[in-house]
Amino acid sequence: MPLPTIPRLERFCVCLDVHTGVKYFSLGLMVLWIVYTLAAIFGAGNIGNIIWAIIWCAATVVCYGLVILAMQKSNKLYMFPALIISVFNIIVGAIQAVIAFVSLWIFSAIVILIITAITTYYALGLKTVYDDLSTGGPPPAEPADKSQTVNPV
Repeated sequence: MPLPTIPRLERFCVCLDVHTGVKYFSLGLMVLWIVYTLAAIFGAGNIGNIIWAIIWCAATVVCYGLVILAMQKSNKLYMFPALIISVFNIIVGAIQAVIAFVSLWIFSAIVILIITAITTYYALGLKTVYDDLSTGGPPPAEPADKSQTVNPV
């Protein structure tokens, strides 16, 4: 039995094409990770948590910045680190959410779950763009003047 394939997105957030959506979400996720790091730095965390947040944020922001560069230069190799770190962020985010729920940090757990869900959707879009760059570009859109068949009954 073959393994199921990763779903391919046709639209991103219903209103954007996938390439534009991935570009905007890359910028948005970069901002979210910077906010996460600032919260860790100025929160009541210990030095270990602050160092981890800075390293994790820096790696994530650089990788998501490479996505924008990859889309501008049509170079899929720049997207590979973001694919890997997105999967890492999804796994670690799920683990952090469980720990936060067990520790009764309900607000933190909900925020982590939201970021993890957004990152999961972003990873699907990222994989779609990666596949498009592998094949030479996005698939052609359907013609706008294509008439639809109307049921005459």
